[in-house]
Parts: sequence; structure tokens; C-alpha cells
Amino acid sequence: MNNPAKIQLFLIKLSGVVLLLTGTTLFGCKNDPKEVERLNSADTIPSMYAREVEISESEAGRIKYTLTAPELIRFEEKAGAIIKFPQGFKVVFFDSLNPSVVRTEITALYGINNESKRTMEARDNVVVHNYQADETLNTELLIWNQNTHKVYSNTLVTITTPDKILYGDGMESDEKFYNWTILKPRGEMYVKDKD
Repeated sequence: MNNPAKIQLFLIKLSGVVLLLTGTTLFGCKNDPKEVERLNSADTIPSMYAREVEISESEAGRIKYTLTAPELIRFEEKAGAIIKFPQGFKVVFFDSLNPSVVRTEITALYGINNESKRTMEARDNVVVHNYQADETLNTELLIWNQNTHKVYSNTLVTITTPDKILYGDGMESDEKFYNWTILKPRGEMYVKDKD
């Protein structure tokens, strides 16, 4: 390969191979406009990300509720923002006359807040505890409508009161879980007093 003509011929062949590979690579790649639009759409790119979140809402100088979550991801959509809590959340409702008293607490392993509809969905191991009545709700899906101040579910629910456990499909309640109704009761079991 010491011959300059052979070296020049080798370099020309090598350049041809490089050009062929480069051309194949460039022309072999194409962007599907729909895929580009999907990847750049608002629901795939968060507008905000936060860790160790605490959000409170107050009325007339008194805290109504506080929401805490390990992680918050906000997405901007045409209709309004969607906020996701992929690691779960806890909402604590306080007494309107005495803000140091906790009335109700809601926990779940996953949550979605739709700001335009003013609804919040709690999913996976949802637990609602009304401390005043000593009642607990367990379900896999619970929707809080902030416009109507109602909470409802269309899945299996279990409500434990001081003297019985009630089962059913779906329920409705006020947002503080004071007045609730099981929509399709399946049964109830009475709990004996330990005394």
C-alpha cells in the first residue's frame, strides 16, 4: 500500500462508502409530523414540577384545607391545567370555626386535579376518615367535585362506623364526609363492642 496511486484509490473508495452511509442515514430518517406534534403537545411536557408540596386554601382568613404531596407535575392543556400527584397525596379539611381541629382527612396513592373542571380524582387505596363521626371510607376511586362540593365513587366502597361495616357499589357524600349514602348496598356487618 506504499504506492501513492493505490492510496489515492483507497481514499476515494473510503470517501464513497462514507458518503453512501451518510446519505442513507440522512434520507432513511424522517419525522412523522403527527409524532412530532404528539411529543411536543402540552400533555407530554410538564409546565411545572415540584417536590414536597403543600397547598392550602383559606376562606375569611381561616384555612379550609391543606393538600400535601411528595411530587406534583403540572401539564397545560387547551381546556386548562391538569395536575398529577403520581406518588400520592393527603388532603386535610379543618373545622371552619376552629382551624386547629381536623375534621376529615383523605389519602390516596395517586391523584389528578383538573383545574378547568374543578375536579380531583383520588385513585388506588383511597382512605377517607371523618374524625368527628369516627367513620372511615375505603375505595379505589373517589372524585371530589369542587363546584358542587360533593364527593362520589362508582366502585366498591367499604364504610366503617363505630358499630358496623357497610359494603356497596358507589357512594355520594358532601366534601367533608359528614352525610354519605351508599348507592348500591351489598351488605353490612355489625361490630360488637369490646366491653
